[in-house]
Amino acid sequence: MGSKAVIVQLGASIPAPMDNRSAYGGLEGDPWLQQVVVFDWQPTEILAQNAESMQLIVATCWCVLMARVVTQKLCPRSSPNFCYGMEFLLIIPPVVLLVTVASDYCTHILLLMLICSLWFLVRTKALQRACARGQFDLGGTRPTVFTLVRALTHLITAVCILAIDFSSFYRPYRKSRTFGAKLMDTGIGLFVVTMGLVSHRTRHIKDLRRSVVYAALPLLLLGLARTVALLIVGYGQDEHEYGRDMNAFFTLGLTKLCGSLASLVARRDVHLLPLGMGLLVAHQMALSVFGLSDFVMDEDVPRSTVFSANREGLVSLPGFVAMYLLSIYLSRWLMAATLLGYSDMVKKLRRLLLLVLILWSLFGASAFAIGISRVTCNFGYVVWTLAIICTIMWVGLFGLDFVINSVLPWDPSALAVDSQEKGQLLEVQAGEGSSPKAASDRIGSFAICQSLNLNGLTFFLLANLLTGGVNIFLKPEDRSQAESVLILLVYMFLATKAVHELLKRGVRLA
Repeated sequence: MGSKAVIVQLGASIPAPMDNRSAYGGLEGDPWLQQVVVFDWQPTEILAQNAESMQLIVATCWCVLMARVVTQKLCPRSSPNFCYGMEFLLIIPPVVLLVTVASDYCTHILLLMLICSLWFLVRTKALQRACARGQFDLGGTRPTVFTLVRALTHLITAVCILAIDFSSFYRPYRKSRTFGAKLMDTGIGLFVVTMGLVSHRTRHIKDLRRSVVYAALPLLLLGLARTVALLIVGYGQDEHEYGRDMNAFFTLGLTKLCGSLASLVARRDVHLLPLGMGLLVAHQMALSVFGLSDFVMDEDVPRSTVFSANREGLVSLPGFVAMYLLSIYLSRWLMAATLLGYSDMVKKLRRLLLLVLILWSLFGASAFAIGISRVTCNFGYVVWTLAIICTIMWVGLFGLDFVINSVLPWDPSALAVDSQEKGQLLEVQAGEGSSPKAASDRIGSFAICQSLNLNGLTFFLLANLLTGGVNIFLKPEDRSQAESVLILLVYMFLATKAVHELLKRGVRLA
């Protein structure tokens, strides 16, 4: 459940004249009587929602890591299509089932995954092998862990945007109206953070122009196109998400634009931390002290102006910009050194684990003090999103770079393994004599993750188009549980296979 509106009365011996209520719930005309609408939240419920969300996210991450082990073990020299098929079977069906018919068994499945992980550690003596390694190459500007984070974001979001239309979808995963920490609340926040992880601080006008032309402007145009398309077809959208006219593309585009402008203030990467934290604290003060949070959440506030009509998207923007700046700093801090010895790798894992513990502690405190609100992108929501991202990155660094690569290192004789070991995207540049066959031969493990990183926006747009088609032609609300699972599997196959074919040909669209 979300929040509830609580009427707080001072001078309760006098009945409250409800017909004289202002937009914020205040009473006019009687100085001895005040009535204020306070949007409350339930901290224990938020913590429970977060636990459910993290179970699904960690389970999906485990499936991706398992696919890495299985494909490397069973088909290291197989065709790209075979590797893709193996990864699809190991990753997509579990995610689809866990958000629909198997949602009640998520905890049991996680326990099974933990047992399998411990067995793998003991059976392969992975920790001893890691200790014997000479160095750990995390990959510079395109580390494998960033590839993992971005792929998880795309996969979970793509499954949920269609699954929510089926009756078999696990309803507690739906977005919160006001306060909450549900699975689908993570979507926009994870996209902002992953955008920041692969971005750089704007150093001069040339960098700003590049960010605007190649990143912000396309997203804003997509947002405009989506709004116009919805108006033409008469398909409504939930005003409580981003407002009457705004959508996720507008939020991402404006965040990229404003974040690029704000980062001009920072002279060094380290300055992004106080800049982002200062903006976030100021944003939270505006929400809590000056009543912007109540203004956004009060359904009685009319949507009579552009600002009030789109207050959810506009008021939350400073929070997303702060999140973006902190994500750039996190990326620079984490990847300051990427060629590490054993002791340095252990030190990095410890420091990242400490950061994870700090962020989850702040999340717990925020759940009780100010709540977690995606719709306003408050302090608690930013901390929660960063805690999720850092948790995934720690699992990726430990599980993939520290453990799996120590047991099953990628074959250094393969054409693209060096790029894979460094987590770099497969890029076939014109003029290098690279053919589609050569590009195809370079694909090994992590085929789906590489595909989603190379053409993430293309995948997301295709998923949205397929979602619209399913809603128009297949009437998802009338489908049985078995039919919904089958439709979701076909939908994910079409979307992932399309970007996989682009990867095989070395084509990058967006």
